[in-house]
Amino acid sequence: MKKTKNRKRLHLAALILGVYAVFLGFGLVLAGLEDLRGAAGPIRLALGAGMMAFGLFGVWDGLRDKLRPREKPVQTSPTQYVLADDAGNRTSNVTAERIREELGKLREGDGLHLQLLTPLEIPEWGELQQISCRVRPTLTLLAFFRTAEGGWRLRARAMDFEAAAGWFRRLLEESLDSSGWNDGWETLEGIPGDPRDAGDPEKQEFKTRVLRNRAGNLTAWHQKLVIVGEAWRNEHRFFTARDVELAAQGVYEGKYQYAALEWGSSSFDLLPDREEQLQVIWCTNIRDENARRYFRKTGTAAQAAFWLLQYLNEGQMDEYWEDVTALAGRKGRG
Repeated sequence: MKKTKNRKRLHLAALILGVYAVFLGFGLVLAGLEDLRGAAGPIRLALGAGMMAFGLFGVWDGLRDKLRPREKPVQTSPTQYVLADDAGNRTSNVTAERIREELGKLREGDGLHLQLLTPLEIPEWGELQQISCRVRPTLTLLAFFRTAEGGWRLRARAMDFEAAAGWFRRLLEESLDSSGWNDGWETLEGIPGDPRDAGDPEKQEFKTRVLRNRAGNLTAWHQKLVIVGEAWRNEHRFFTARDVELAAQGVYEGKYQYAALEWGSSSFDLLPDREEQLQVIWCTNIRDENARRYFRKTGTAAQAAFWLLQYLNEGQMDEYWEDVTALAGRKGRG
C-alpha cells in the first residue's frame, strides 16, 4: 500500500497548545490541593484536572500521526467501458440501466459489445477484453479472453434477459465472483497462442483480425483453410497469412490438387488452370434471387495469394472479376 506524505507529520499547533494546557492544568491542580479546605481549592482542582485532560488530548492530536499512522486507501481507477452495436455505433457513457435498455431492443441476429479498455484478469482464463451479447435465437453471452501466450480463448453462456441484465450490472459494479466463470460457461474453440510469436507484430495482428469485424468489435468469425492432396485432406481452423501463400504456391506447383479458403460468409477455391496458372473461384456473400454469386480470376501463385490476403485484410476485392454464376449453375454453397 502506498505511504502518504502526512504519515509522520506533527500537528504543531495542537501539540504546543496541548503541552501548555497540561502545565497550566497541573499548576491549578497543585494550587487546589494546597487549599482543599478553602472555597477556591476544589474549584481550582476541578479546573486543573479538566485543563490537563484537554491538554493531553491536544498532545495526542499533535502526535496522532506518529502514534497511530493513518494509511490513505489506494485509489483504484474505475474500469472504463465502451458499448457498441453491430453497426459500429459506440458510446463511453455505459451504465447498467443503458445496457438493460439495449438488451431489450435486441432481435434475433442482433448483438451488442462491451469492450473493457482496462482488461480484467480472470484466473485460469486470461484477460477479459470484451463481452458480446447476441440473440441466436436465445440470448447468449460471449466472452473474449486474451491469453498470456498471445492467443484467444472464447467462452459462451446462454442466459435469459433478467439474468443477462443482472450479470452486466455486477460486472460494472465490480462485484462479479471470479469463481463463477466455471459455472454455466461453455468453452469454445479459440485461437492458440505461441510464446515465440509474442515479438512478431504481424502474427499478433493477424490473430486479432481474425476475431474483428468491420465495425471494430471482436466477433466469432468463421475461418477455415482446406488443403487437398491426392489421397489426403487437411483442414486448418487457425492459420497465418504465410499459410495462405504456401497453399497457393502448393496448388500452383502441383503439390496439392486444390485448396479452399473460407472466411466469414465468403469462400475461395484455388484450382490449377490449363494455362499453367491458378484460377480462383470466389463464392461471395452477395445473393441474387436467393442464390450466391460466383466470380473467377486467373493468375500466378503470387497474384492469387495477393488477392486472398487483400480480402482478409480489407474485406473487399477489386471489380476485375469474371462473373461465372451462370456456369456454376447457381448451385451455391449456401
